[in-house]
Amino acid sequence: MLAEQRRKRIVQEVEKHGAVHVQDLAEILNVSPMTVRRDLADLDDQGLLNRIHGGAEATTSVLEPAYADKMSRNADAKRSIASSAAEMVSSDQSLGFSAGTTCTRLAQELTGRRGITNLTIVTNSLPVAEEFFTAEHVSPGQAPANPHHVLLTGGQRTPSDALVGPVADLTMTRLHVDILFVGAHGAGPSGLTTPNLAEARTNRALIESARTVVAIFDHTKWGTTGLAGFAEWSEVDVVVTDSGIPAEAREFLEDKVQKVVIAS
Repeated sequence: MLAEQRRKRIVQEVEKHGAVHVQDLAEILNVSPMTVRRDLADLDDQGLLNRIHGGAEATTSVLEPAYADKMSRNADAKRSIASSAAEMVSSDQSLGFSAGTTCTRLAQELTGRRGITNLTIVTNSLPVAEEFFTAEHVSPGQAPANPHHVLLTGGQRTPSDALVGPVADLTMTRLHVDILFVGAHGAGPSGLTTPNLAEARTNRALIESARTVVAIFDHTKWGTTGLAGFAEWSEVDVVVTDSGIPAEAREFLEDKVQKVVIAS
């Protein structure tokens, strides 16, 4: 295994577990503990993890909280954002959804609107797919309140309940959607970021499939930087966020994208 491949695997183990021990990594990689320590020192210098006694722990840029934990954070802001984003949707459209709790809130909002029907949903998010799938399947003898068509990409599951990797990426290269709603772990002047390398690649594939890209994130994401960037502002058409976004951030975004919507 090449040094670059070995270090990528170390970062993946840190992402997965939050903290790792030198001896465990040595066994996984089939190398000496001394080699692992050198790799950890190099990755620490790059800011990709924090080297600690006996091993390493995740930095905020690579640590990916579990989905259930993220779902409860800033719930009111996410509901407001979802309500505003839903106004962009009309019946008979094809919609893409990335993973993320704000995208799940939007799915809940849309399935509750009886005037919106016949959507084609393309997503790599298990919770988003479940929201639309549940809306299609009601008690026997009853017509579905909101008949929609759901296409879930394949792939490997992440802590945020996203499906990522080559299978998901290949699926998206064959599809096109009217609007993509994409969430983010972090947002800042350089664009949108995630702590998961594979999710970043899949998000880029989603973006390439979309006619219109709408970034939806609450104000706490501004200034947070994930390990991997997946979109520059030139690739985003609309931003929907909440009133807690700093004034200077709002001015920055208004200069970079076609439209900024502040949900209230």
